[in-house]
Amino acid sequence: MPIETTVIGSFPRSESPLENAIREIVDLQLYSGINLITDGEQRGNMIQYFEQIPGLERLGDGLRIVGKIEPMERDRIDEFYKIHDYRRVKSILKNLGKENVKVKITITGPMTLGTVCALADMESTLEHYDLDEDDTLYSDFCDALLPLVQRALNIGAYIQIDEPLLSTGRVPLESAKKILKDFVIRLPAFAIEEEKVSCHVCGSIRNVPNLYDVLLESGIPILNIGFSGEEEKENLNIVSKVSLEEHGKKLGVGFISNINVEDETTIIERYYRIEETVGRENIRYIHPDCGFRMTPLEKVRLILEKMKMVADTIV
Repeated sequence: MPIETTVIGSFPRSESPLENAIREIVDLQLYSGINLITDGEQRGNMIQYFEQIPGLERLGDGLRIVGKIEPMERDRIDEFYKIHDYRRVKSILKNLGKENVKVKITITGPMTLGTVCALADMESTLEHYDLDEDDTLYSDFCDALLPLVQRALNIGAYIQIDEPLLSTGRVPLESAKKILKDFVIRLPAFAIEEEKVSCHVCGSIRNVPNLYDVLLESGIPILNIGFSGEEEKENLNIVSKVSLEEHGKKLGVGFISNINVEDETTIIERYYRIEETVGRENIRYIHPDCGFRMTPLEKVRLILEKMKMVADTIV
């Protein structure tokens, strides 16, 4: 497969009504030549999107645990915000005559979602979960997210599992290993075979010993990793052509800053260093290091312009 461009997910929040905001972000991505687009997460942040899951309740900008975490009722899954907004994107593309453009849904993974929600109100969390006992909290989030991901895949979406907390060491690595494997093994076989599932981990994967090995052994076909920031550039000392090929993995390469507008020489030289390390054949996507939530829109436009320039050069 050729190397394609994508984004990690979030864009700056627009002041426009939701449907118009999503349309603006879709238009920007199409103009920038993005091959695998997102809805830009215009409805909320990466935690708020999941307030429909039973056992969660809105608290400020996040969610807290107020009961046992359970899956949504099956007849309500199509009401899940992420699926609803995916359908909006597909409708916009259809009206533009661009039905073949691929769309991905970003799903905050069970470890990150579980940890953030638990910490939002520890007193309430401890009424329902013994955090020292076992991995029940993470496995319950895994069970709750799974039907949403399965439905999204079955209606044609690509899926990106976001686990930014894995590189912080706040999640026990043995728990992460167990939960990720359990999660992936229950996904439809076609999604793995057709490389429709990826996992994004922020920051330096070197911060947590053996994290890279856990990701390689997870069963997820594509790993989206950053290489441009001060912490992220350490990742180039971890990844290798041999390790990726031994585990049948491809990389999503974050070769360009999601915060700063870098000069063309810097970003293209960085890309070629990464390619030399992992092999062009093992790169599936190129993308910014992380999301654009906190980046001014004008900077986002310039960053995507630079990314398109590199994509046009290397393809």
